[in-house]
Amino acid sequence: MDDVIIQDFAFAWKALNAEFIIKHLADEFKYDSQWVYDSLDKDAYADYLRGKFSYLKSQGIYVPVEIVPDYRCGTQMLKIIDPDGTICYYRIEVKDGKVIKGDICMF
Repeated sequence: MDDVIIQDFAFAWKALNAEFIIKHLADEFKYDSQWVYDSLDKDAYADYLRGKFSYLKSQGIYVPVEIVPDYRCGTQMLKIIDPDGTICYYRIEVKDGKVIKGDICMF
């Protein structure tokens, strides 16, 4: 996985600026989450993420995030601590320099 991509994803969460993630998404990108019931395509995810970050920013909510090893895949992933204290992990799959898959789960 490209280190720049995972670093941009982490920065996006720290700065609450979705554009640092969106610029890396492939046209065929798909997002799944244990908390979002339907899969989202690139455009729907971009809208969702912009809205989420805008809300968090408007409420002055800081979201702790760090890059950690993903031992299952031999890559890196994000560890995100949600405002309610829930710890979740954001795994991404990169193909040809673009993110084609994003998954957020509790494990």
